Amino acid sequence: MDVVRGSTARKIDVDELPAGDALYTRIVREVCDGGLTTADVARVVRVADRQVRKWSAGASVPRGFNRDRLLELNYVTKQLRDVYTKEGAEIWLHGRKRSLGARRPIDLLAEGDFDEVLDAIERLSAGAM
Repeated sequence: MDVVRGSTARKIDVDELPAGDALYTRIVREVCDGGLTTADVARVVRVADRQVRKWSAGASVPRGFNRDRLLELNYVTKQLRDVYTKEGAEIWLHGRKRSLGARRPIDLLAEGDFDEVLDAIERLSAGAM
């Protein structure tokens, strides 16, 4: 499997990667450490709460659209954790933001508007908010 970072590529042995179930267990935990509950994750990914718990337990792995949404959400929460603590991130995600037209970031994520939330986080990082 080739992984491209910037302009260089390096070979990664597939055997070095965590098993799918362990990988998604870690990702769900990271997202929840980013200020979201499993119910929040389920809402954004558009699955039942029990499905997120299954991923977290390693009982199943997300595929297709669900995988893509979970990975997007993981990226968003990682970016936000560069700015806030877990508690601060939770408050930021669930509170209305003037810069987002008085909308809540969690609602935008549930609508699939990851880029708008990422732009707001970038402005936070730059100290513009």
